[in-house]
Amino acid sequence: MTDLRFTRLLRALPSYRWWKPLVALLLAIVMWVIFQVLVGGAGVVIELVRGGIRTDSTKHLTKDITAFLTIDTANPLSIVAGLGGVATLLPAVVLAYLIVGLRPVSVLRSVTLRLRWRWMALCLIPAVLITLIATGVGFIGTGLLSPPTVPLGTFVLCAVLIIVLTPIQAAAEEFAFRGLLMQMFGSWIRWARLVVPMAAVVFAAAHTQYIGWATIDVFVFALVAGYLTWRTGGLEAGIALHCANNTVAFLVLATSVTGGTRNTGGSGNLVSLIVAIITMGLYVVAVEWLARRRGIVSVLKPVVPAAAPAAVDAASLDSNGGASAPAGES
Repeated sequence: MTDLRFTRLLRALPSYRWWKPLVALLLAIVMWVIFQVLVGGAGVVIELVRGGIRTDSTKHLTKDITAFLTIDTANPLSIVAGLGGVATLLPAVVLAYLIVGLRPVSVLRSVTLRLRWRWMALCLIPAVLITLIATGVGFIGTGLLSPPTVPLGTFVLCAVLIIVLTPIQAAAEEFAFRGLLMQMFGSWIRWARLVVPMAAVVFAAAHTQYIGWATIDVFVFALVAGYLTWRTGGLEAGIALHCANNTVAFLVLATSVTGGTRNTGGSGNLVSLIVAIITMGLYVVAVEWLARRRGIVSVLKPVVPAAAPAAVDAASLDSNGGASAPAGES
């Protein structure tokens, strides 16, 4: 077996069969839908009991349920239902790998078969910096700021929930799109230059709340996260960027300074896309530099079984009883 990049890790599993990743994907989708219904349904029931959803007409009922499930960053229950529902992607993906026998499921994490927490924390520094820069430039460019209307107590509670839940939601999406999806494509296609864009297209298509320039922005984000996953051999850099991006975006929404508190997406504009490309490009440069400095392992190397002691002793002696040179060094 040759050295394997993250996208090709499934090829290292003795139990790998070409159809297993596809079945895992289908199972993950089905389980995620079920989990989403359970989490979202529980939230809707509670909101109904609280009187936050009108039941006087089918039109009002449908409208209020849709609004509730479109994450409202000023509604703690909506945050839990929305972010919690997306976060269930994580157990759905892991369970799917287990069911089809793609074990160990730690191949989803990195080429070291674990999440490298210190490396992820290090990536979080440039991720937060470039996200804050992009957000600040966006405010300056648009000048669309409104006086906050969300009460301070509500904002604090919502901010805590966002800070706690968003990293889980972001990690879940990375496990699904940069983990399962890229490893599925990568098990069939050797070339990462095809695998990364293919997964990025699916990621952008899945974010239906964004249209126009915003869709391209999401696609570029997915390209960057996918490339860094391949380049650094794990999900950590992508998780850090995803976490920083979503957390800052939700916190800004929660203040209501943009004129609303719901995550309704939008069309974006050319300026915001250019800013995103520049800042994410800076993130790539920073992560590449840090990876070289830290000696981050980016490939899974084949394991060479150690020879039995008796065999080593016998091989190390020549016919005259003297020591011979080790293999490869004679």
